Amino acid sequence: MKTLHHKIEIVTDKIWSDLIESYPKLVRFDAPKIVLCNRLTRTAGKNYQEENRIHLANKFFVRNHSEMMLTILPHEIAHQADFNLFGLSEKSCGHGKKWAKIMLELGLPANKYHSLEI
Repeated sequence: MKTLHHKIEIVTDKIWSDLIESYPKLVRFDAPKIVLCNRLTRTAGKNYQEENRIHLANKFFVRNHSEMMLTILPHEIAHQADFNLFGLSEKSCGHGKKWAKIMLELGLPANKYHSLEI
């Protein structure tokens, strides 16, 4: 049986590969490192763009595994791709037009906030 970390790594690599097809310049960058974090309490995920690292809230994973893998993880990876491609985001919290376009490329709505139960 695969560990949660291994599953997250597989999904991350798949999302990153899909983004490379749409944005070939991303091939120069590694997929972000994913860390399960116990310190996030209201935020489901946080991207540390300059470190190429994403923290996902363990608290939300326990109750919302599918939503975390299908929505939150791609949302945060889109932030990293936005940073790698275009530099600092054009809007507060990185939810600008370029980030939104990346989300649409992933087949996801460009929602700024999650609706997971806190």
